[in-house]
Amino acid sequence: MSKKKTNTYNNSIIQIFNKISNNNSLNFRQIKSRLKEKNIILIKKALENLEQKGILVQKNPGCYVLQKSNKIIGVIDKTQKGSGFLIVEGNDKDFYISEKNTKNSLNGDTVECVKISNREVEVINVIKRKKERYVGVIFSEDNKKYIEYNSNKDKVTFGCNTNSFNNNDIVVFEIFNWENKTPIANVLKTLGEKGNINNEIHAILEEFELPYEFESNIIKEAELLKNLQNTKEDNKRKSFKHITTFTIDPADAKDFDDAISVNKINKETVEIGIHIADVSHFLKQNTTLNKEAEKRATSVYLVDRVVPMLPEEISNNLCSLNPKEDKYAFSAVFTFKNNLIINEWFGKTLINSNERLSYKEAQYVIDNNSNKIPKEVSLDNKQKEINKEVEEGIYVINKLAKTLRDQRHSKGSISFNKKEVKFVLNKEKEPIKTIIKESLDANKLIEEFMLLANKKVANQFVKHKNGLFRIHDYPDEQKIITLERIVKKLGYNQNLRNANNINNELNLLLKKTENSAEKNLIDTLVIRSMSKAKYSTKNIGHFGLSFEKYTHFTSPIRRYPDVLVHRELERILLNQKKLENLEKLCLHCSFREEVATKAERASIKFMQVKFMSKQINKSFEGVISGINDRGVFVEAVENKCEGFIRIKDVPGDYFTFLEKELLLLGRHTKEEYRLGDKVLIKVVAVNESKKQIDFSLIEKM
Repeated sequence: MSKKKTNTYNNSIIQIFNKISNNNSLNFRQIKSRLKEKNIILIKKALENLEQKGILVQKNPGCYVLQKSNKIIGVIDKTQKGSGFLIVEGNDKDFYISEKNTKNSLNGDTVECVKISNREVEVINVIKRKKERYVGVIFSEDNKKYIEYNSNKDKVTFGCNTNSFNNNDIVVFEIFNWENKTPIANVLKTLGEKGNINNEIHAILEEFELPYEFESNIIKEAELLKNLQNTKEDNKRKSFKHITTFTIDPADAKDFDDAISVNKINKETVEIGIHIADVSHFLKQNTTLNKEAEKRATSVYLVDRVVPMLPEEISNNLCSLNPKEDKYAFSAVFTFKNNLIINEWFGKTLINSNERLSYKEAQYVIDNNSNKIPKEVSLDNKQKEINKEVEEGIYVINKLAKTLRDQRHSKGSISFNKKEVKFVLNKEKEPIKTIIKESLDANKLIEEFMLLANKKVANQFVKHKNGLFRIHDYPDEQKIITLERIVKKLGYNQNLRNANNINNELNLLLKKTENSAEKNLIDTLVIRSMSKAKYSTKNIGHFGLSFEKYTHFTSPIRRYPDVLVHRELERILLNQKKLENLEKLCLHCSFREEVATKAERASIKFMQVKFMSKQINKSFEGVISGINDRGVFVEAVENKCEGFIRIKDVPGDYFTFLEKELLLLGRHTKEEYRLGDKVLIKVVAVNESKKQIDFSLIEKM
């Protein structure tokens, strides 16, 4: 009697009980009549087995009832293969759900399940959908219209409730009915033809439920806020208008939420002001505008656009620290003597920035000798005259930033310098080339002072037992064990799992790989091993930065948590009561940040596929970035686009995947393909629907 056959009866019997009302019992004859197969021995064996597992109990002799405790509610997390896991709050381990037992659930839905073994469950009911709206593509079959819904973890064909749409149209729909084999969808709107970049980006925005327009009443409310900047308010603030102040941002930035002032007191002492746009002065609680900002919680940076948290009137005009304009700031001011902080001050200020510099312009100043300060900066065949006091200020803060950075790294702050790709787009927003972005000293000096301000504000929160924090837990031990195993196979003999100071070991690993071909891969692997940073009122420190206390104070134009931090810091300075429900807001902001990150990655992946669609049959040098039982992922060195090579298409031998070794091994040649190996690849095809790039392997390098 096969175990597989018995399990089939087990599942069938459980399904029968799931379909009847709660607490109703069934006897042997009733169970037998409902089964397709009538093998009495197997039915009795299955009932005995289910009773032993505690799934069924005998209410009366020969009458069975489903155990109430056998039902369990959680969130389904699907795999790309169609199966999934039930995540139950408070449970350390997840329950497995086979593909056939997922019923009509979609990834992220809250579902009711029934146990079919100690670690396996079956979905019996969808309690709540994760989403209300979905994005799909129209196609025709037998003169009927259908919608193909193809997310990363779900592939479902829906019947369309109308034939009025064209094939290949991208549509937004809701689930109308899912009682039959083919579910029915109700189309809410069309986004236009698939393949058009603007339509595809709108599809990403819809997929992640990101609002990309502001209602007219919110825009009007934002325009009226200019009245909150007036002479009476000016006089309440500490003025920094006559102190050398400047901003350093990306060349294409439109909003400037941080500025730095430099006031040299004497040869040994300098006062550095970190001035942050005072958004909380204009964004008042209990307003429609604030509710919208809270709901969005963050600006979202897609490849071709920004979906702002605040209307342009606030983000680009009223709050932005534009040069040569009086602006309101919330400032953290530090007095340094011989590179040590001897005094600090927090408060509302009035500033007037002397200069708006790009990172490239600031870097040009840094790269020139301080004794030969250039009067003009030559960039892209244009001459820009820079204020001499601003140039001297850049030298001062750059020197201080290097000292702060050295101190931070000596205490275990992990130093990432991962190369990122920026797409250059034409007028139609199509990617025509890629640029590798690297962090320059100008980027780093701004980062260092932002970190300082964030850390010092967090100190105030701890001191006054009030506020919210940016927390980052220690990495999961299993992830560190996996990371150690992988990097050792790449030739880096790092002791991570038993390290006395894991931060220093990770920094050492990153330093060793600085000029290696696998640098980007190892940076990615280290990042993946980390816990997710989030917001909380309960401080546990920040592992990655090696800070005992840390928060987000410096970007209130694009992050709602920073607005909350400003409000809480102001309450401390004014000795007022703290905001209620702050932890609930922290959870909301953490979730919205996660959604924004996924949307940003989706837009990058789409642009990679679009870019590579013009590179068919072209060859690139690549690095193996992932391996599984289906094949290898390869990242092209030149443009960081990642594609896939199926295991059956790896030439020269029949290859098998060795999971413990994380490699592909040739059966006859014993040739190995490992993470980090350099290979020459060719672009074979792209699939824009699935956002996939297919490579072929030419040779190992």
